[in-house]
Amino acid sequence: MNRSLGTTHPHPEGVTAGNLRFLQVMLALQVILGLLWGISMLFFAQAIAMGNTSGEHIEKIALEGAAHMMLVFGAILVWRDPYGSRSALLMMIFLNALWTLTDLVYVPLLGLTATDFPAKIIVNAILAIGLAWSGRRAGVI
Repeated sequence: MNRSLGTTHPHPEGVTAGNLRFLQVMLALQVILGLLWGISMLFFAQAIAMGNTSGEHIEKIALEGAAHMMLVFGAILVWRDPYGSRSALLMMIFLNALWTLTDLVYVPLLGLTATDFPAKIIVNAILAIGLAWSGRRAGVI
């Protein structure tokens, strides 16, 4: 059993500890950023509503916060058993990539200029690409 990752699945041939550490770094980044965004969206939705305090808008922010918390849960699952949690890793890559693409469309379309919008695009792209690359190097995907 590999105690550092908590997995009982054997490592694929050619996978080094460094490859697994790179995956762990990306998972830790997902957890930290997911907690930051998830907690802020779940508990401070009223403050980040940007002037639109309608119930529907606040609920949308809270749902996005819950999605970030699911990414945190997925990262924990992959950390504990990377080779048994391939589907969770693929879901995390897909959601980060989807958020990147949708933000690339609607941020310029709606003329959103707050600095957090481009930052979110960059961070989600880094997470999607980093998780895919590190997962591939670790032999998970």
